[in-house]
Amino acid sequence: MAAVEISNIKKSYGDVVALSQISISIPSGAFFTLLGPSGCGKTTLLRTIAGFHQQDSGGISIEGKSIEHVPAHKRDVGMVFQDYAIFPHISVADNVAFGLKQRKAGASEIAERSEKILKMVQLGEYAKRMPHELSGGQQQRVGLARALVINPKVLLMDEPLSNLDAKLRVDLRRELREIQQSMVITTIYVTHDQEEALAMSDIVCVMYGGIIQQAAAPWEIYNNPANRFVASFVGANNFLNTEKTDAGISLPGSSVALPLGQKLANGTKFVAAIRPEDIAVNDNNAGPDAITLEAKVRQVNFTGREMNVAAILPSGEEIEAITHPSEAIVALKPQDDVRFSFPPHKVKLFEPGVTGARLQ
Repeated sequence: MAAVEISNIKKSYGDVVALSQISISIPSGAFFTLLGPSGCGKTTLLRTIAGFHQQDSGGISIEGKSIEHVPAHKRDVGMVFQDYAIFPHISVADNVAFGLKQRKAGASEIAERSEKILKMVQLGEYAKRMPHELSGGQQQRVGLARALVINPKVLLMDEPLSNLDAKLRVDLRRELREIQQSMVITTIYVTHDQEEALAMSDIVCVMYGGIIQQAAAPWEIYNNPANRFVASFVGANNFLNTEKTDAGISLPGSSVALPLGQKLANGTKFVAAIRPEDIAVNDNNAGPDAITLEAKVRQVNFTGREMNVAAILPSGEEIEAITHPSEAIVALKPQDDVRFSFPPHKVKLFEPGVTGARLQ
């Protein structure tokens, strides 16, 4: 196992700042995921750790030893790429053995370790096949086996599942997580898929604009987002504009005011966020403290396990609820009156702006 320390990393391409003073400690044995939209800096950071890019300033260490001036092939990291990056002209076994041969391992050691790792990724019977004879998922397993067979201190993975179909992605991410846990290998994983990040990770690091917005356990990221960007990028959310009044914070159309634990001037602008799954639709049992909003149905979608009900508030803002299917909900049509209700403690307040800070 190996801890990774990243200290004040900066990387620019001309006038474009890809990474802005990135500092983060990655515990030994953790599954650490870099999550964010395209262009946020996550892949640049991963490739800087790998040694494919050289940072402008700052340092990177593994097990307390600086690697910033160590060539990529000597950093003792394994890399799994999005496009598999396996050699098409040699067999599965030779692909897996490539790194060991480069390190001049003995023939018996190569055979033993290759066989062991192929069994681990469920490819033991495919050793003699050529890459073109494998499915996409199997080819990605070859890439994983090749990265793991050298026993790297750190495993780096750059969106390795993005080229696979939805069901295979779910199956393979379970396998990846099981392998990572069984080997207890420090893993840094890049994805833009929020569900993938939440399902696999010990720590999720959300990035935007070359800056770490929040790094925490998946539960914390989802339930206690540090700012509006994290709240909007990780999971669905409704954002409603509101402001401070004498009574507190009132959402558009609601008579229930939220208390605010800070002394702020009346008229101060806020953005209130409420998760769609926290909203009940036409609930006659909502308590007296519940916030209730009247709206007009815009669209109802049945997705199997749940219903998505999108509606328009009198203010013109859109709000969406995710609820369990029922005959009454299925029967809703556009322009029908609908009542949304939710407990006040489920509402989170943020300052305006893309990365507006969390207030409560």
